[in-house]
Amino acid sequence: MTATINRRRFLGGAVAGVAVLGVSRVPAAATTPARRLPDPGSVSETDPALMSATSAAALLQAGHLHPRELLDACITRSRAFDGEIGAWIRMYPEIAYAAADAAAERLGRARRDGVPESPLCGVPIALKDIFAVAGLPLTASSRVLEGNVAAGDSGVWRRLRDAGAVLLGHVHTDEFAIGVATSQVGNPWNTDFSPGGSSGGSAAALAARFVPLSVGSDTGGSVRLPASACGVSSVKPSFGRVSVAGMIPLTPTRDHVGVLGRSVGDAVLLLDALVGEDPSDPATLLGPPLGGEGFASAARGGAAPLGGSRLGVPDAAVAKLPAPLRSLFDGLLDAARALGAEIVPVVAPAEPASLATGDMAEMGTYHRQFSDRVHLYRPERLPALASAAAGLALPAAEYFGLERDRLRFQYDYNRMFVDNDLDAVVYPGTFVDGARRNEFLEYTVSAGVQGDVRWANYAGAPVVSIPVGRSSATGIPFGVQIGGRAWQDREVVAVALELQEALPVWRDVPPIAPAPRAIPEVPLAAAGPGPDPTNTLDARATILPAITTATGPG
Repeated sequence: MTATINRRRFLGGAVAGVAVLGVSRVPAAATTPARRLPDPGSVSETDPALMSATSAAALLQAGHLHPRELLDACITRSRAFDGEIGAWIRMYPEIAYAAADAAAERLGRARRDGVPESPLCGVPIALKDIFAVAGLPLTASSRVLEGNVAAGDSGVWRRLRDAGAVLLGHVHTDEFAIGVATSQVGNPWNTDFSPGGSSGGSAAALAARFVPLSVGSDTGGSVRLPASACGVSSVKPSFGRVSVAGMIPLTPTRDHVGVLGRSVGDAVLLLDALVGEDPSDPATLLGPPLGGEGFASAARGGAAPLGGSRLGVPDAAVAKLPAPLRSLFDGLLDAARALGAEIVPVVAPAEPASLATGDMAEMGTYHRQFSDRVHLYRPERLPALASAAAGLALPAAEYFGLERDRLRFQYDYNRMFVDNDLDAVVYPGTFVDGARRNEFLEYTVSAGVQGDVRWANYAGAPVVSIPVGRSSATGIPFGVQIGGRAWQDREVVAVALELQEALPVWRDVPPIAPAPRAIPEVPLAAAGPGPDPTNTLDARATILPAITTATGPG
């Protein structure tokens, strides 16, 4: 009789087998999560819109704050201040208030019955305008999809809805998530500057205190760059940790869902709800299950919580920093040393130039369905679209060769960890000290808030971004990226929590001036015909990349 082997168990065992090449020395919170909400009595904010997600959740759970009160505060602040920022593309107050009332009933039952309820229950959420919600518009901030209505729910929204989260609205993205500018949105710290991209609306709405939590995507730094520029925190989990089903793709083999919160503790409230298998996304079967109790949401603390940890710093990435940002980066490294970490200079592997060719082929495969609407794209997108169209001529054999290049890059990335005995790597969040919105049309689609970011997407590795201060030259925030090896999501979060506890600049609020705006409001409508939840074609990857923790093919 032949034994039956569960595919996830087999893959997870294989990954676990190679993971022993590196022994983690991260804080104990990584394996014994501190998943506590603050004491409701410790919450000092009186305006619910200014509360962190964890503070608001604590009050909601205790019955000291009604979901409607929190929603009222977010809507009121958005209407009063979004005029110069322009983060929202649409809001859904009618739907949101119904969800808030349903959340209030769930929370009340949980208190009466003495049973736990999701910490997201009753918390307002913003979604990047690439995540489908049945019966609501989905346009990727593009005239190309004007009038498009989602046919079903994305995997992300299904999980958030089931957790009792309240969808407040969709926020702007750089058109089809292609660029890193989101130039239609202003940075809350100075609206003459870009919030970064492509999840610029997600980061700007969060920084402006329009919403406690937001969801973005990261194909080449698209949650990390905006997090750095707007002074908020983000997590890009390992490839396959979170379903991308029902999400408009950019390049499916490196598309990741990313979560943004004011702090890492806030962001992991979202991540805990999103992680897991989804039959609609085979990539969620690639790696070992997270298991256990989820992610830590608070630092362990103590005299030397990072004692014995080795953090690698790529010299080439740091060398690109202008002086004001270098000073902030060095300050973060000093804080890490004070917590007991050893800083190790490393040489990061070069990203194969060939992989960009595969990216263009994947992008062209999706966008060819809009060939009759090219005139509706923003002019600055046209060079990328031309490259994407040319990528369709790539022979299949060459495409698979590019996938082998990706695997070799992963081997090199993992070898950097093993050879240097690293627990994590620390990269600058960006190498641009602010990028002005009115300069983007003069440059290519890669202009805007730029940084060394693609390494994590090609490696499928988890990365946490935290703010570490604001530039002395521009006043624009700056952050750092803390990355690990594939499937080390918990360990990376634990390191980031300790560093953020030492540098809690995420608490800073941008001094935004009143700027009223009549934000478009949309009721629920009939769902689009589909069949894909996005109501577009070719929205899912048919080829999955190999994600490995191995250092070579042997």
